[in-house]
Amino acid sequence: MEQPLVSIVMPAYNAEKYLAESVKSILSQTYTNFELLIADDCSTDRTKELLSTFNDSRILLYHNESNLGYLKTCNKLFSLCKGDLVTFQDADDVSVSERIEKQVNEFLKNQELGICTSNSVMIDSDGKKIMSRKWAIDYEKFRTDADYEALLCGATIMLKNHLLNEIGLYHEYFNRLGGEDYEWFFRAVSKGKGVHINDELYSYRIHNSAVKVNNTSPRTVYIHDVIHEIRKRFILSKEYLLDGKHDAELIALEEKFEKEFRDEPSKVFRIKANGAIALKQYGNFLKLSWAAFKAEPINSKNYTATITSIYNRLKGIIYNLIKPD
Repeated sequence: MEQPLVSIVMPAYNAEKYLAESVKSILSQTYTNFELLIADDCSTDRTKELLSTFNDSRILLYHNESNLGYLKTCNKLFSLCKGDLVTFQDADDVSVSERIEKQVNEFLKNQELGICTSNSVMIDSDGKKIMSRKWAIDYEKFRTDADYEALLCGATIMLKNHLLNEIGLYHEYFNRLGGEDYEWFFRAVSKGKGVHINDELYSYRIHNSAVKVNNTSPRTVYIHDVIHEIRKRFILSKEYLLDGKHDAELIALEEKFEKEFRDEPSKVFRIKANGAIALKQYGNFLKLSWAAFKAEPINSKNYTATITSIYNRLKGIIYNLIKPD
């Protein structure tokens, strides 16, 4: 596999603020044999207009006629990939210039390799680093141990196209929920050999307008519990809960996880608020904390959680100010 063609999929929705930087980070890659497949998902800003200004034959535009959402747009682009290898570039994220080259080299070194991931960095709306994501992935353990969670940025996944054809697309069960990449990654790991690069090759942007940030459905919180059960069943008995034969079990699982949020309506806002302050999204933290208070004004957990979150954040800020260089 000499100089394999790499297909890079990029769904784009209301990304005008970050789009140019994101696309240019791909066009400036040291590895040049790629195709960048982009679909504007009926943005309400200037995303589609900006995409028309790029003049590079490696950019292929497949805009949606109606808003499909991230998952279905990815699936559409997956089906159009012609490359030997397939990977991602979200329209508000940034890749370092050697990212594609370093990942491709792993496949060139090992012909049996099916998947490659890397470490990443989380950045804010201004491109300032929030935190490093230096996570080692034990592929064998993820394949065989349901209690082992592989921490990764899904956009760093690169896999062989023939493996994609074997495992299939994102499952539409996860449409507009999130978690689709993690379940899909597990299917890939179950079929192919993987390697993880310790270099931080990708910058994942967190900003207030991100779809995930603003989705407060309880399902977006407990979806990873559902995925855990999907992995557990497959690892233990090779049964796949999303094959259409276990719908009643899936409904029962959802009912089990949903009940605690129905019994305590403020819980989803507390969880989301805690995540927001950890990511230094203070405006979202206040908004979500207020939503928790409104949902259950006399629930003491809301007050305790808010005070604890603020205290922990202030403690972290003070530590960073006084810690020795």
